[in-house]
Amino acid sequence: MLKNFGFIITISISFMLLAKPSEIITSITSNTNPTSINKTIKFVGKITKGTDIPIDTKVSYEEFINGILKRKGYASLNQDIILEHQISNTTWYFVRLKMVDSKNKNIFIKNKQTSAGRGILVSPENIPFSSTRPNDFDTFWNLQRKSLDLVPIKVLEKKTLTKNPNSTLVAYDVKISCAGSRPVSGILTIPRNAKLKSLPAFVFFQGAGVSTAVSFGGYGRNAITFMVNAHGIDNMKEKTYYQNLSKTKLKNYAHFSKDNRDKIYFKDMFLRVMRSLDYVKSLPEWNGKILVARGGSQGGAQAIVAAAMDKQVTLLVAEVPAMCDHNGFLAPIPRRSGWPNFYTNKGVKNNIIKATSYYDMINFAFRIHCESYITTGLTDLVCSPIGIACLFNAIASSNKHFLVHPTGDHVSTQTDSQFTSQFTKRIIEHFKE
Repeated sequence: MLKNFGFIITISISFMLLAKPSEIITSITSNTNPTSINKTIKFVGKITKGTDIPIDTKVSYEEFINGILKRKGYASLNQDIILEHQISNTTWYFVRLKMVDSKNKNIFIKNKQTSAGRGILVSPENIPFSSTRPNDFDTFWNLQRKSLDLVPIKVLEKKTLTKNPNSTLVAYDVKISCAGSRPVSGILTIPRNAKLKSLPAFVFFQGAGVSTAVSFGGYGRNAITFMVNAHGIDNMKEKTYYQNLSKTKLKNYAHFSKDNRDKIYFKDMFLRVMRSLDYVKSLPEWNGKILVARGGSQGGAQAIVAAAMDKQVTLLVAEVPAMCDHNGFLAPIPRRSGWPNFYTNKGVKNNIIKATSYYDMINFAFRIHCESYITTGLTDLVCSPIGIACLFNAIASSNKHFLVHPTGDHVSTQTDSQFTSQFTKRIIEHFKE
């Protein structure tokens, strides 16, 4: 078992912002093991002054403990910001720096916010769960699987997207029958003229938002790939189609019927997750051995459900997975919950707590026995590293890997190619097994 929890000692990082750049330089240090209780963590950071930035630019710093803002202040460019924090009940500590103007509004350069930070996890292997798993969790989801099995796997639509008859790969826009409110929809990409039972399969799940699925042909002739549309809606429509849906029928979809485990929006999404695997496994080209489930954020949650509900998944990659630790704010020591933040510590209703517990990825993790890669970024305020660490701890597989990006936020943890290469290389290796 690899546990890379990312205890980073006296390392700095710079982000290039301008031609003669400002730099955001951060480090976290400790004289002793940072996992030790009642020891001190020291953060040192600054933003250096570059050219062509507003005269009134200053630095905003924010200190977060367990994902909750505890201290905020301002400093000048080139000024060292030194913060010390004594570990007591802290499991996640980080500081974020950003450029702001005289009115404390964020400064953007080339449409990008000028911010960065650094964090640390304290004894992540010992973080307690914030709630207990429902006694009938497995019974509930096994019943959903049975309801899906009553619907035959049927291709409802299949449109060829590839126009070039000589292309190595062929992409199809497909819809597949499914239980629930909508069919599975997605883009299937497969090598042209592949032999029967010759290819591994790779299923990719979408993050939050409303958009088309696309062809995911990055593995060339080596695999079947299927990008699943999270909502089972039409693919390859004009941009305004998805914009309108996100403002109307699918606006705030993550919170639809969240007080009812049988009607919550994610129930049908997870049925589509299972059926997408059924479909890929039914393809005659699949080799019957290798089945990879991958996604980031909301897609990471779907990939977790895939591995939990289908024993034929052989490799799970969940990047900064959402839907972990819904009860974080209600834990004895409150902590930040993961997206979609079904509730906070104010005005929470027991029926929401009960219903959403069936959709907490930590509770699915106990069913996962395949090789697994889980990632988190220690400046990610969207999907809390605390909940993701709890997810990792709960995964039943003995072959699991926790990859921690000490400076990564929700986006950069997924886009830093050097960081993601740790599992992308493994996917390619796995295809050859």
